Amino acid sequence: MIQRNYMIMHPAVGADGADHNRSLKRAYLTNTSITCNDGTHAGFYLRKQPNSKKWIVFLEGGWHCYNNRSCRARWMRLRHLMTSSQWTETRDVGGILSPHAEENPYWHNANHVLVPYCSSDSWSGTRIEPETPEREGSWRFMGALILRQVIADLIPLGLGRVPGGELLLVGSSAGGLGVMLNLDRIRDFLINEKQLQVTVRGVSDSGWFLDREPYTPAAVASSEAVRQGWKLWQGLLPEDCTKAHAAEPWRCYFGYRLYPTLKTPLFVFQWLFDEAQMRADNVGAPVTPQQWNYIHEMGGALRSSLDNVSAVFAPSCIGHAVLSKRDWVNIKIDDISLPAALRCWEHSTRQRRKRHDKLKRSTEATLTGEQQQLHPNNSQRHQRHRQRLQKLNNVAQAPPPTQRKRNHLSKEQREQRKQRRLERQRRKQRRRQQQQAQNKSKNNNNSKPRRRLTPEQQLQRKQQRQRRRKLQQQQQQSQQHELQQEQQPSEPLKHRASNSASKSASKQRPRLPRVPEKCELRLLERCSWPQCNHSCPTLTNPLTGEEMRFLELLTSFGLDIEAVATALGVDMHTLNNMERTELVNLLTQQVS
Repeated sequence: MIQRNYMIMHPAVGADGADHNRSLKRAYLTNTSITCNDGTHAGFYLRKQPNSKKWIVFLEGGWHCYNNRSCRARWMRLRHLMTSSQWTETRDVGGILSPHAEENPYWHNANHVLVPYCSSDSWSGTRIEPETPEREGSWRFMGALILRQVIADLIPLGLGRVPGGELLLVGSSAGGLGVMLNLDRIRDFLINEKQLQVTVRGVSDSGWFLDREPYTPAAVASSEAVRQGWKLWQGLLPEDCTKAHAAEPWRCYFGYRLYPTLKTPLFVFQWLFDEAQMRADNVGAPVTPQQWNYIHEMGGALRSSLDNVSAVFAPSCIGHAVLSKRDWVNIKIDDISLPAALRCWEHSTRQRRKRHDKLKRSTEATLTGEQQQLHPNNSQRHQRHRQRLQKLNNVAQAPPPTQRKRNHLSKEQREQRKQRRLERQRRKQRRRQQQQAQNKSKNNNNSKPRRRLTPEQQLQRKQQRQRRRKLQQQQQQSQQHELQQEQQPSEPLKHRASNSASKSASKQRPRLPRVPEKCELRLLERCSWPQCNHSCPTLTNPLTGEEMRFLELLTSFGLDIEAVATALGVDMHTLNNMERTELVNLLTQQVS
């Protein structure tokens, strides 16, 4: 019923005749009692891909509020993060939710689900009723309940309904923290409670926060805000983590404390100099050497907190969140891009079939109907093989020759056996003679002299052969084109016809290998100062609003540029005229 209602509400082609298949389409939760902060209906956005077993569920971020005062301020300034009343019918999101192969090379043809953030509780709340009866400040916090209901509503739409299904639970910022808080619980819900055959993995993007002392002592520390919020939200935390931190369960909101207790595979992406961590620590825009020193120490602490993470991608950049950005494919460490690293990790966590299990399975059971039609003798051959094995077993189990009764034949029986043998030999001889006579007659027919063709007839024959050859080539090309279209994600005909240029370009684009050639599960930047990675996002000067030059950044970081020039063996003029890429290469080599 859910699937039928979804198709009625979101047809492939709109009333205006336009194709809306590439957009994510809004759907509200079937359980209307699960709501956003203000009581409006929660829901999700979906782009269905019928031929894919893979589902990507993306949790949006947006920080949180932790008491009535901060929630009222959030309602005034960031109301879209607390209500669904402003949700549009469709959404277009880039990055790992993009349907375009050039922007999303490995997951463009998966089922994409975007879950908007409207609970302000880092996806952990279970408060159904408002804390106060007054309309002002009557907030509900149901982040954990919203996510569970989204997963439940996706099951009738195909999640886990086919063996070999995969769920990638992804989130950025507060959504990245929400992935870690809910990952084991979602896996248990699908596999143990719903008995579905689905592989569950998680990806946390910029949700790895530290409970450090803030730069400004008067500010509310992030740990204190989380402690207050946990009570306000009635936060649901992983049981194993709360046991490990029984005195302070709210510490489980910090990734480096939560990660060791997780059972489900998790990939962590984290900027070493995260802007949200800077805001949480109230360090402000880094323009003084003291601020840069604090940020440098923060980067070192964050790097150390990732020591026990088995799959991590941590560039030494200043930034926040990346997986929903269209240029996420450009982020690299050691010439390995973020999508390639994520793909390598995903493949490394797949279960390998054991060889002895494969040999135990019946060969007939592994054949599909089409294979049995293509090879009809396979089942008969395996049946004969089993019969021979059975005979061998019977012979092995038979009594010794001395105990076996001899089968004595009478004279008449021996004569009958001899006559039958002679009759079989005569039939074989007659068949052989008939076959030889047929072959002889064929040879005589072929020995007739061939009629010579006139030059005009020879030219006609040649033209006919050329036409047949050209027709065969056209048929082969059309078959290859149809095969390529079947392998690519299904796309409406109107869309393909209107984008013939992009289609021809996609034909020429080489197919990506199933697993990238260079694979590394732990990628942490070696250098310890911000923006030393070639692929870092550009920075702007907070005072001027202009893009910050690299040497200007190093100066604000507290480095003595003249001493750097002397150490590198170049003069200041040469250093000032160096391009950023060349300078980063030079400094990175010195650090390495």
